[in-house]
Amino acid sequence: MKLDLFGIDGCKAGWFVVRQHAGTGDISTHVIDRLDLLIDWEREHAIVAMDIPVGLSADGVRACDRHARRLLGRPRASSVFAPPTRAALAACTYEDACAINLAECGKRISIQAFHIGRKISEVDALLHRHAAARSRLFEVHPELSFMHLSMQHGGPEHGLRESKAHAAGFAQRHALLVKCFGSAVDAALAARRPAQASRDDVLDAFAVLWSARRIAAGQALCLPEPPDTDASGIPMAIYC
Repeated sequence: MKLDLFGIDGCKAGWFVVRQHAGTGDISTHVIDRLDLLIDWEREHAIVAMDIPVGLSADGVRACDRHARRLLGRPRASSVFAPPTRAALAACTYEDACAINLAECGKRISIQAFHIGRKISEVDALLHRHAAARSRLFEVHPELSFMHLSMQHGGPEHGLRESKAHAAGFAQRHALLVKCFGSAVDAALAARRPAQASRDDVLDAFAVLWSARRIAAGQALCLPEPPDTDASGIPMAIYC
């Protein structure tokens, strides 16, 4: 059965979505403000790959994050940060989130984790509301996707050295994606509204879509294998 494939990255306006349509293989992009609007999670079959932590451990430690850091190596390992505990997601300030996380598991959280706390909460709530979503939604880290894309073209077995915040790093990632998706990448960048999403969001969403293809084909690497689950039974694994 052919499935619609989605690559999703968080953005200023909500979620930047790249969709590969099952019937035609055509690629389209759009921005949504709520994940509930993406598909009918109970009835519609799809592979939804997202750059967002899925599954939250009680002690703040996930094996998938450790595996991802080890594979990426320096300096890209720093792009994999530990998500907050579930209790810390309710905090309104960074100081409160750190205090709750510290009380829960003895660790503070990074400012990056705090800034995406609402998006983590949205995904977590969706997975609690829709049991079927647990077999449709997969966590992907785009830097692992870029690493494996580069390896397919003879690159080394570690994360890309240059940050995409720098022109050379952006150009390297852009070139890798164009080899896979052709003109769809530049069309998406041209259509992007800066108030909604950054250029990096576009590249990351396409990288995550590349991993969604691998998931659908049964070729993706799962970290760890088999996946761990959190206290709510939600898988904690990163695919690439």
